[in-house]
Amino acid sequence: MSAPYTFYTNPQSRGKWIRWVLEECGATYDVVPVAYADPQVPAGTLTTRSAEFLAINPMGKLPALKAGDTVLTETLAIGVWLAEQFPEKHLTPAAGSPERGEFYRWMCFSLHLEYAIFDRVAEVPSSEARRKGIGYGDFDTAFNTLRAHLKDREYMVGNQLTILDLYYAMLLARFTKFQPVLPADDPVLVPYMERFMALPSFARAMQLDEVLAQQMGA
Repeated sequence: MSAPYTFYTNPQSRGKWIRWVLEECGATYDVVPVAYADPQVPAGTLTTRSAEFLAINPMGKLPALKAGDTVLTETLAIGVWLAEQFPEKHLTPAAGSPERGEFYRWMCFSLHLEYAIFDRVAEVPSSEARRKGIGYGDFDTAFNTLRAHLKDREYMVGNQLTILDLYYAMLLARFTKFQPVLPADDPVLVPYMERFMALPSFARAMQLDEVLAQQMGA
């Protein structure tokens, strides 16, 4: 019998976070490795530009998740949806609760933070007109808002782990460790990040991705 979820990923993609979510949820899933399109990739290899994968995600982006006949793309959407499939894990606040409203707030805010980071990397100049027109305002204000929220909190929302904690931890790991834009010794963001990277599910996910990378020659 096939697993209920088919996970299309590459260990060098944002699929790392979905792998972590799947492991935290205790989900059963099949993995379909997808290589990035490159002239050196052997013929017949499934890549992000293969017709078979483009039928899954026409954007040619990873990760993607198939559940029955339903295909989900967009990393954060996949992760939140998965969390809702495992209510016993309590990874999302109760529907209709004030905490659920906060959950949506910080879920959307995380996307603004990514825009802020990539604009900083691309050295996009800031201006008062741009600050008024773009959702995150400016880089420093956006991240200081996050720091102020987390300064005296263990979790992003409420008093227990939610899927947002995993998402923010992975986001912060990427931009403090692998593409350093944020300080590696940030006194608020780094301890918050490390708290969740100590979860057993994170270690399992990273180990599985390491094995997959070896199999793919990545």
